[in-house]
Amino acid sequence: MDIEKLLNMLGNETRREILQMLSERPYYVSEISQELSIGQKAIIEHLSLMRGAGMIESRFEKVKKGRPRKYFLISKDVMLEVSIGTDTFNARTSLITIDTDVLNSLPKLKKITCRLEEISEFDVGESKEELSKIYRELEEEKENIMQAKKVIECIQGKIRSELKKDAIEKELERLLV
Repeated sequence: MDIEKLLNMLGNETRREILQMLSERPYYVSEISQELSIGQKAIIEHLSLMRGAGMIESRFEKVKKGRPRKYFLISKDVMLEVSIGTDTFNARTSLITIDTDVLNSLPKLKKITCRLEEISEFDVGESKEELSKIYRELEEEKENIMQAKKVIECIQGKIRSELKKDAIEKELERLLV
């Protein structure tokens, strides 16, 4: 997904509100219009822009009476990461998928994922309990990884700062010679 288009889409409050709604379930135009108290024409324009950026897609569903309705939904799970610091600005997107290399490098996460694959062996009541437990464990692991990522970003920032100082010193030496 094009980072510029994504950031432009997210820069608009109405589009963020629409995305929040679509993250819960598919909606059709008049539902979004009513929920946000915005005219259908404006909603259609926002949806068109988001569809052009690849953020959402549409599908038709039959209804009991009348013609099929056009529902809008988020097209794919995307992660957006933005880092802003004294010596850095970085924005990147990635599709949310399961990468086996990442799983192999994180044993605790791999173990949790393996347990998830075994869920089908439980009855419905037991599987809901186990899914809730796995979800909480994933939240904890996610928090640990996020904290580790912050430490890495901090260390990289210090290294960038030192490298920048070194480059400035070398430039000064070159100018003074």
